[in-house]
Amino acid sequence: MNDIAIKQTIDKTLLQKRFCQATSTYDQHALVQQNMAKKLVSMALNILPKQQETALELGCGTGLLTKEIHKHFSYKKYTANDLVCKVENKIKNIIASKQNCQFQFIQGDAEHITIEDKQDVIWSGATIQWIQDLEAFFFKISQTLKPGGYFILSSFDTDNFKEIKTLTGKGIEYLSMQEVILKASRFFTIKDQLSWYEKLYFNSPLNVLKHMRLTGVNAISSTRWNKSDLENFTNGYQIYKTNKGFPLTYNPFILILQKQ
Repeated sequence: MNDIAIKQTIDKTLLQKRFCQATSTYDQHALVQQNMAKKLVSMALNILPKQQETALELGCGTGLLTKEIHKHFSYKKYTANDLVCKVENKIKNIIASKQNCQFQFIQGDAEHITIEDKQDVIWSGATIQWIQDLEAFFFKISQTLKPGGYFILSSFDTDNFKEIKTLTGKGIEYLSMQEVILKASRFFTIKDQLSWYEKLYFNSPLNVLKHMRLTGVNAISSTRWNKSDLENFTNGYQIYKTNKGFPLTYNPFILILQKQ
């Protein structure tokens, strides 16, 4: 079983590999991410124009957010980006149903890709937690947006997977929503924000780990657990057991930012 991600040692090649392995199982198991995508678009509908020229989606994955965006917004050109090149056809098929929408796919690390066109809006669903230098990233996004353009993002707050972190002492070092806001505020005005908790329940601690593998969120460390590690994890997780099963806490947040 793979160890849980540690932000300070993000290996983007391994990240790519883990999410590539999870592309066929992600949509079925990423229940919280589906809800995040719906909330993100719902909040954006209160602020963004429904029709614009250009949009960019960073870390598009299998298209959970792409689908929600294109239910409500229209663009003349839509550019999607992801580390995993095999998702391109999934996104292209979603966009194909939209008439007069030119589609472009850019494979690569969102921190380092070159974006030539200025964008009206940039979308990012559950991606910025993989960014190493967030301030530099926000600067890059601001330079990519047209004047008054929007950066719409979701990510995870510090209590995400808190059971895992408590038991193992390891996990992604999430920045809090307020820390992200502080870094973003140099370049953006905060138009709206939301943070909340969701719990998923499983019938065993091993199924908690399986869920994380099937959604790719165990994506950073290549360290493997031995039998003793798994036994200690299973025994330790008993303290969290409820009538509903064994919980895994998600702590998502959403920010709507406008270029200053």
